[in-house]
Amino acid sequence: MTSRERVLTALEHEEADMVPIDFGGAQTSIHPFAHKNLKQYLGIKDSEEKIQDMICQVSTPDKRLLELFEVDIISIFPKPPSFWKLEVDTEKDEWINEWGTKFVRPKEGYFYDIEEPAMKDFTLKDLENYEPPDPVDDARFRGLREEVLDLYENTDKALIVFCGAWGIWEMLMLLRGFEQAYIDIAEKQFAELFFNKLLLWEKSFFNKLLNNIGDFVNIVAISDDLGTQQGPVFNPEIYRSLLKPKHKELVSSIKSKTNAKVYIHSCGSVYWAIKDFIDCGIDVLNPVQVDAYNMDSKTLKRDLGDSISFWGGGCRNNILLQGSTEEVEEEVKKRMADFKPKGGYVFAPIHHIQANTPPENIVTMFNTALKYRNY
Repeated sequence: MTSRERVLTALEHEEADMVPIDFGGAQTSIHPFAHKNLKQYLGIKDSEEKIQDMICQVSTPDKRLLELFEVDIISIFPKPPSFWKLEVDTEKDEWINEWGTKFVRPKEGYFYDIEEPAMKDFTLKDLENYEPPDPVDDARFRGLREEVLDLYENTDKALIVFCGAWGIWEMLMLLRGFEQAYIDIAEKQFAELFFNKLLLWEKSFFNKLLNNIGDFVNIVAISDDLGTQQGPVFNPEIYRSLLKPKHKELVSSIKSKTNAKVYIHSCGSVYWAIKDFIDCGIDVLNPVQVDAYNMDSKTLKRDLGDSISFWGGGCRNNILLQGSTEEVEEEVKKRMADFKPKGGYVFAPIHHIQANTPPENIVTMFNTALKYRNY
């Protein structure tokens, strides 16, 4: 099979020739420190670091790594809007995103933290009058159709496209700050109006995006982190009353423009939400955090594997970070054995490979996946 055929077969819950492999996407990539160490370990030289996510500090992997690990997927990202340009104050190590939130990286830190949320002091009236950044600014999509058509015609890879913003709930945290976002969902009125505005933003963005490339992409990715390591980020009934209707409407809008599968990135312990995702029309769950509460890979596959595909779950992060190569190999063998029967699985790391991950463990993870991916 070609890579594209392999991925599409798996997402139809059928066994392909082998399990597809992903590395390098918006939720399946690698921290720049780990990327540099991995390239050095493998003797890969003359490679620049390209940061695809400033907040999480995520690199676009070197193409030679993608070839080495036989990656089946190419990730597609929208462009920056015409009215904003990334400008980092190198002295303070801080920057402001297109929505107006300021981020700062602590000294010797690995990631950027929210320093000043753009809507921290907003009243309900302020929100009513708020005009978000233009979701259909032409610069976001300039040249994208030509680029994607070239990938579609001149590679055999499956193509996944990501949104120009975080998820609807995630954006509330990003623009209000974590504490205020929780107050907002408890009091509901601000959150409801905010979610409506973000839903309209994302629908408008995806409508224009998919009018450009919807006939070529195979997977469309949305996100909203709804789990901690121990359970839901808030009462599941809050999700079902406030947020789930927005997800359902967004997915319906996306599917009216493309035949692509819809993938949701939702971290942590989200077993409780998966049937809701299925009800929303979502086809794929990432990152499948198998080390979180109630996220056992065998249980997930048994209970829900006929109705949703799993993308990730490749190796528990504590094993990848701190385990021996032998432990990494045993971990990957287990996840492959649990997830791969009857299709419905794409192998990938659980979220991004972190900064201090030993390069030998990364190589072992992918090599073991390659060894045990055949049906």
